[in-house]
Amino acid sequence: MTPKQLVLCSLVALAACGGDKAKDDEATAASANGVKAPESPDAYRKRQQAFADSVLNANQSTAGLVQQLGKGYAVGSMRLRDSVALLTSRTDCFPAARKTDPYLAGTVSFFVNISVVGSDVSRVQQSTWTSAAGNIADACFNEQAKQWKFDATFGKPAAYIVQVQFK
Repeated sequence: MTPKQLVLCSLVALAACGGDKAKDDEATAASANGVKAPESPDAYRKRQQAFADSVLNANQSTAGLVQQLGKGYAVGSMRLRDSVALLTSRTDCFPAARKTDPYLAGTVSFFVNISVVGSDVSRVQQSTWTSAAGNIADACFNEQAKQWKFDATFGKPAAYIVQVQFK
């Protein structure tokens, strides 16, 4: 194909794709008239906080998640939940994810399997985040959870689910 033919085909393709002239004209007129001003940082922050609250409030309860998972799962005690929350707060996982998205918020459901001698597995079971930056926190939590050990006083042998919210 010669350069002349290539240019001709490109022009035909552009003409075929075309745009919606009415929408283009409206966008140009709106920007020229100053109809939509840039959003202030405070307004953006409030909008992001409202979004984070909606994500946190829409999250499934621990009991609902346990019911969805089926037999063999139980809701962890408040002591277990508070211990997991304390352990997560001592890591750099959430702050590291927040470096990517400063408005990050979410709920993480942790799975803790307790046997007769104590816990043998702890990991993220399910999480809901306001952005994909939450995946950074999940990966870090999974790595840190390998070191967490809970003795048998945290509950009888079972697979427990506890939820921790981050905001």
